[in-house]
Amino acid sequence: MLDKREYASIRGDIDALSRGKIEVMKQSREVVKASKELIYSIHRGDMKAAKGFLAKINGERAKLDKIASTGRLRAYNPYSNGVQEYVEAVAFYNVMTKERIPTRSELKVESETYLGGLSDLTGELMRKGVDDMIHERYQHAVKLKDTVNEIYGLILSLDLDGGDTRKKSDAVKWNLHKLEDLIYDAKIRDKI
Repeated sequence: MLDKREYASIRGDIDALSRGKIEVMKQSREVVKASKELIYSIHRGDMKAAKGFLAKINGERAKLDKIASTGRLRAYNPYSNGVQEYVEAVAFYNVMTKERIPTRSELKVESETYLGGLSDLTGELMRKGVDDMIHERYQHAVKLKDTVNEIYGLILSLDLDGGDTRKKSDAVKWNLHKLEDLIYDAKIRDKI
């Protein structure tokens, strides 16, 4: 009863999707690796290396997008995870070099992925803010706290339905409170 050509076509589609998922997973790991390299170089204060890693992560992201050219593969979790890491790293680089966060359209990402990356960004801003406080760069730490506060305000203003971004909002809140506590302590000690 089943048309043999239809059966072969279905098998081909399923096999191609499986191969695509494997490739997306592999390439997503490359994006994540480049993201970590970029972020770590910024924390070390090595902006020359960071610029090189920025070029690398952009290349890895382009490869990921090419592999995941179909909607079915872009809906696959490893794709989204890789792109969120990309958003986090590139946004961190831009905050540190240009004092601005790139837009969704500049990063070529969907809203949910963008918000996930911004949520993760607050952890890096908190780490950098702690380092700034340790090294008495108080005003820069205040700027980073204000940026985390802006991101938190954006997330709070949205009607999130319990997805990943909603879950990450608790971490954003914790990062904000950590920075607020450090800055409050510095103010009490007349450092700011």
